[in-house]
Amino acid sequence: MEKHAIGTDASMATHINNICERNYVNVVGSARRLVPTDLGRSLIHAYSAIDPELVAPELRSSIEKSVELIARGEVKYEKVLNDVIDLFKQKFVYFVNNIERIDTHF
Repeated sequence: MEKHAIGTDASMATHINNICERNYVNVVGSARRLVPTDLGRSLIHAYSAIDPELVAPELRSSIEKSVELIARGEVKYEKVLNDVIDLFKQKFVYFVNNIERIDTHF
């Protein structure tokens, strides 16, 4: 997450907690390494089969950068919001139209 500038120190712990609670990963060993579960691996492969951007860090990172621009007053909140909503509407429609691709992963 740090490598791709995703989240803040405060939000990273919440994100990790969420993926643990959803059984996508297990925390293993004294180093507390995150290891994907079968469900986590299946979801990654299934989403990748339809739209690899949904699991790649670049999409989330670009949204985070846009939020920073809002905070600095360089971009209007409404513009970023509308752009992101439009992007995810397109991705949703594409995902729904290609949903049969995930069957082989579960």
